[in-house]
Amino acid sequence: MTPPITVLLHGLPLTFRAEDAALRERFRAVYGHLLPAAAPGIHIDWQLHPADVAPLPPADMPELAPGELVSYYGNTVQIAIRMPKYGLLTVDLDQNRVEGRVTANCLSVYGAFEDVMMISLAPLYRRRGWFPLHAFAAVSPAGQAALITGAMGAGKTTTGLALLAAGWKLLSNDSPLLRLRDDSVEVLAYPGRLSAFDDSLARFERLAGFIPPHSAGREKRVFDAADAFGPEVWADTAPAGGVFFPEIVPGLAKSELAPIGPTESVLQLLPQAIEGWDKTAIARHLHLLSRLAAQAACYRLRLAPNVAELPALIAAGLARST
Repeated sequence: MTPPITVLLHGLPLTFRAEDAALRERFRAVYGHLLPAAAPGIHIDWQLHPADVAPLPPADMPELAPGELVSYYGNTVQIAIRMPKYGLLTVDLDQNRVEGRVTANCLSVYGAFEDVMMISLAPLYRRRGWFPLHAFAAVSPAGQAALITGAMGAGKTTTGLALLAAGWKLLSNDSPLLRLRDDSVEVLAYPGRLSAFDDSLARFERLAGFIPPHSAGREKRVFDAADAFGPEVWADTAPAGGVFFPEIVPGLAKSELAPIGPTESVLQLLPQAIEGWDKTAIARHLHLLSRLAAQAACYRLRLAPNVAELPALIAAGLARST
């Protein structure tokens, strides 16, 4: 049997086992910069499913939350998560174990491996007081975390790359973990590769090299943050300083911040954070989001084409946090 890979995530060992070499290499590509760990923690055991469609869930597991892309089944201890295109994952909340039968799409589709891993581990993280948020997270030179969150296509990645290009540190490109410490919200780093379309990469001199010569169109490129910004690009944790909801505004000459209140901020955060099926965690998750909106300055980030002005603009917004 192939030896497992164990890495340390904020003191929690993640032990990944897969006989398929491509799955093991992808795990190393995403999590390999973390320190190795000796003791087991959460056990993750994946197999490559031979079909393109995921297996059906166990017949004895009641449906918790149906969905076109993700469906949940089970009870308070055993959860089955089915993503028709990507796999069937079973989560044992008592034994800290995830078993998955995943399709080849997890390796061939951009971000699928990372998304499936996060979706299956999120219930275990929440029971440790770590709450994922769909956001780009970076740390300012002053040491505060900026959370850039919102719908796909709103400008999160381009904004985040502008911060990294200006020397900010990366916490996560997609799924930072939030936790409460002494009633203050702290942002924990979470691994993942960066990606951007050619038109976004072309805005940054140091990233244009990731666009192949004679590129035929608007392709998405995937790369390691360290390859683009150096081995010291990653941060570990930082206090939450600001939440920014980007929106691209055609014809706007200069990017601007529009402050929004805590209640509206929480309402906008809900679809990027809460999973309604996991009723055990909802109350604590809502409390954390309320604390986040009270602690951090929250803004609509109205985006103009000039990305070079974004780091100073966002830093100014962070400086107003309480």
